[in-house]
Amino acid sequence: MAETTPALQPEPVAALPGGPEPTGRGVLTGSEAIPLAFARWDLPEPRGRVVIAHGYGEHGERYRHTAGWLNRLGWAVSALDHRGHGRSGGARGDATGIKGPVEDLTLFLRQERLHDAQGAPAPGRLEGGQAAPPPPQILLGHSFGGLLGLLVLLWHPDTLDGLILSSPAVKLRELSVSQKLLKGLALLAAPHHPWNLRGDKARVCSDPDLVRRYQADPLCHGYISAAFLGALEAGRREILPFGAELDRPILLLEAGQDTVVDPLGAEPLWAAVRPGGLERHHLAGFMHEVFHDLNRPEAEDLAAQWLDRLFPAGAGAASGPHRHLKGIQ
Repeated sequence: MAETTPALQPEPVAALPGGPEPTGRGVLTGSEAIPLAFARWDLPEPRGRVVIAHGYGEHGERYRHTAGWLNRLGWAVSALDHRGHGRSGGARGDATGIKGPVEDLTLFLRQERLHDAQGAPAPGRLEGGQAAPPPPQILLGHSFGGLLGLLVLLWHPDTLDGLILSSPAVKLRELSVSQKLLKGLALLAAPHHPWNLRGDKARVCSDPDLVRRYQADPLCHGYISAAFLGALEAGRREILPFGAELDRPILLLEAGQDTVVDPLGAEPLWAAVRPGGLERHHLAGFMHEVFHDLNRPEAEDLAAQWLDRLFPAGAGAASGPHRHLKGIQ
């Protein structure tokens, strides 16, 4: 029997985090023909583009306030709803592996490169007659989106010029013995059954306003299947041995009070990143959702300084990620 293409989810009908309305929305056909919703916050002459890859159970427009902050810094912004999230198609909280979501994000990054190239004025010339390069494209990935971003960088490095990671889900906190037993039984009996695990959002987000908005948002969900957890583990296995292959600048922001991700579980990855390739910050008072934290101006300042240092206004991608690697402390 033919399988029908998953339909888009409805538009948001509840309050979303404060921030500007998108300048445009669209739909991209992802891998396995799944429709993927996205939003853009474009600017007339941006310094470059930051693509936001959200975490599990949320969606791209939950980062409207982040888009507004980046717009004020001169960056155009895009955000994709991963399959099974937000307005995109696919079963809520389920997965058939890690490669599908990675390919979706790769397609979106390529689309945004093309969008910027088509909308940009004719490229100027550098000394010596060389064409000026296109503006940089940076991926800001949170949690699940951070894991996807790392895999995109490993498999498709031409799609981005730098990576900002917020509590990347390379290693989750250990499950209890009973949780491990239930997960094992679920993998055997019903790997794709969506279990509703929507818990206390205040344990991962310190901003009570954003917690209330999350709880009122029909596009956020708490469903997760054993297969989705298996996809996360597959992603960890894929990325962990290959830190030395990550050849774009990385800004890593780790939350000191993270109840979801275990930063120590990713040490082999970060230890292998080539010298100068990683700038790492431990944010002691932060919960898991770094860019939703009450103290997020601290994280925003670190990201702004990193962007200014590596991709100064007017420089485009001229000195590129390879030269930039030498300048990170």
